[in-house]
Parts: sequence; C-alpha cells; structure tokens
Amino acid sequence: MLLCLYSCRSTKNIQKAISKKGDEKEQVVMPAHEDTLKIIANLLDSMGGKQPAYSTFSAKIKVIYENEKGKQPDFTAHVRMQKDSVIWLSLGNDIGIEGFRVLIDRDSITILDKLANTYQKRPLSSLQEISQLPFSLSDLQNLLIGLPVFFDRTQIYSYSNNRSGFEFLSNGPVFRNLLSIGANYQLEKSKLDDVNPVLNRTATLSYQEYEEKEGFRFSTYRECFISTKGVLSIQLKFKDYRFNELLNFPFTIPKKFKRVN
Repeated sequence: MLLCLYSCRSTKNIQKAISKKGDEKEQVVMPAHEDTLKIIANLLDSMGGKQPAYSTFSAKIKVIYENEKGKQPDFTAHVRMQKDSVIWLSLGNDIGIEGFRVLIDRDSITILDKLANTYQKRPLSSLQEISQLPFSLSDLQNLLIGLPVFFDRTQIYSYSNNRSGFEFLSNGPVFRNLLSIGANYQLEKSKLDDVNPVLNRTATLSYQEYEEKEGFRFSTYRECFISTKGVLSIQLKFKDYRFNELLNFPFTIPKKFKRVN
C-alpha cells in the first residue's frame, strides 16, 4: 500500500500553475497586507471546519496501482489507525486471503509476509525509499484521512480565487505546495514540486467523490501521482470507513517466521 501513493506527471513550474492566462483569477502575492492575511486565515479555518476530528479511524480500501512496468494486480487494504500513535494495515486479495500485515508507529515499520513466512522491521525513515517522499507517521495519517500533506500555512506567499474556489501556494522546507480548495471549502487537489531542483520530484494528489458523514465531508476516491526517478500511479476507493470507534491492532510475529533485511 505504501508503494501506491502517486503516479507520473510532467514537471511543471508551480508558479505558472497558478497564473495561467485567461483563468480570470484574482491573484494576491505575498507579502500581503494584514487584511489579506486575515482573509487567508479565515479561508483555511473554513476548510478545517469541513475536516474530521478523530481519535481512531478504520477503512476498507480498494487499491489500483501502476508503475513504470505497467499495471499491477489490484488489492484490498484494511486500515486501522490511532491518531499520532499507530497505523495497522492488512493487505490481501478480493476473496479475503491476507498476504501482508504492516504495523507503523512513530519510529518503525514492521512487515509480515504471510505468504513467504518472513518479516522485516525497519526504521520509519525507510518509508522514503519506498514512497520516494519523506513521510512521517503524521503525514501518512493525514493522507489517509484526506488532509493536506507537506503544507505549511505559516509560509503562504501567494493565493488566488475565482468562482470555483481558491488556491494557496505554500513554500515549505521540502516542497512547494499548490493547494486547491473548492468554493465549498473542500480540498480538491495538491500539487507538489520539490524545492531542490536536483531531486526534481513532482506529485499531484486529487480528492473526489465526497460524502457527508458524522457532520463532515470525506473524500471516498483519491488519485495520487508521483514522478521522480520512477513513476507511480494509485487510485484509492474507500469502500467503508469509520471514525472514533474502539479498535485493536493485532500484530504478533509467529515463531516460524524468519527475519529478512
């Protein structure tokens, strides 16, 4: 599942992305007046009011995955999360045969391969090798919940608006993030460009098919793309999801399992 986060797109200059001719947008470039800063803060707070407040989260997700070698077999991911603590994953096929079980905490990731009777335990930093992005536990949880990742609201230096919504450009330590929010204050798209031109990483995350549940809106369909040295494409279709229920995280390593690097 961690491989299936993004897909290929051509590298674009993020400044051009928010200033295309003919878009009929009002663009405000930072540094801005105090009134402008208040407008931006109010817009982001309005978006935050549409987002879930949760302590636990669980979901069943259909994962469609493609890389530079072509389309890969679809699989189903069962996800359980305790906020700021742990992510538990069970990965299997459509008929319920479990192939992998994964446990991610603040410091490490442990993977059980139930088909090969092996397991791996690695530092959380190894996720960067897998996903090609510097994910923390919090970033992964935000991604699954449908919240922005790699977006620093204290470092916004440009925004634009029109009838369809708003765009904010944040310049963080790793990525420039062009965040698109609809007129209804729902997150629609995030475009990432690496601030380091040597790495040349670029990614797009889109959030679609929102449903209202427990007083907030949740995106049940995501498309994720990344292009660096390789290309990845992922679609996440949320079949079922629940918030703030009592969860357990069963994870034991059988004695017969052999540790591999």
